[in-house]
Amino acid sequence: MLPDSERKLLRILINYPSPLHKSRMPDFKRLEVMTGRGRPDIQRGLQYLEDQGFILWPDKSVTDGIQIIRTEELEKSPSRKGNIDYWTKY
Repeated sequence: MLPDSERKLLRILINYPSPLHKSRMPDFKRLEVMTGRGRPDIQRGLQYLEDQGFILWPDKSVTDGIQIIRTEELEKSPSRKGNIDYWTKY
């Protein structure tokens, strides 16, 4: 499971490219605004995502070349159906 800050960063990278943004990745300034983190923190997060096999980041000086490789860990969320334990055991 990804740490919260890296999961947020990956979710931004997955959802950002659109016709509105001309199908490109957000630059570092935009990522700083969206995450509330500084550039060194974002670079560490991107490096972590690359090390874990979630993204490819060939040119470390820009974000334009980032490619999403896998997202399956993000898509699997625990089911909330039948969570009666909360009400009966606590």
